[in-house]
Amino acid sequence: MSVPQAPTLKFINATEVDITVSYKPLEGQDLKYELQWKEVHASWEEHMKFTMVESPTEAVATNLEPGTTYCVRLVCVSGDSKGEPSKEVIVDTEQIGCTPKPDKKACCVVS
Repeated sequence: MSVPQAPTLKFINATEVDITVSYKPLEGQDLKYELQWKEVHASWEEHMKFTMVESPTEAVATNLEPGTTYCVRLVCVSGDSKGEPSKEVIVDTEQIGCTPKPDKKACCVVS
């Protein structure tokens, strides 16, 4: 059985050093999910970072650089096999000290 393509990501929030996204898990599948990210102009092959997702519906890219644009995507994992990644979400992390308060969200999200 082949591993399916990952579900679509939805942007939730960005801070100076984290990006949070959500997704709807694929039903009827015994899968794990891997969140992958990189700076927008870097190659996936050489600069990708990743984490296995602990939550069933949300994922967080951590330890990011402030004021930087990132590509974020999700991959389904089954054993040693991985499926095709989700469509990339492109998000800017916030700048240090000059970002609006959380009640005034200002993020650039391109999907």
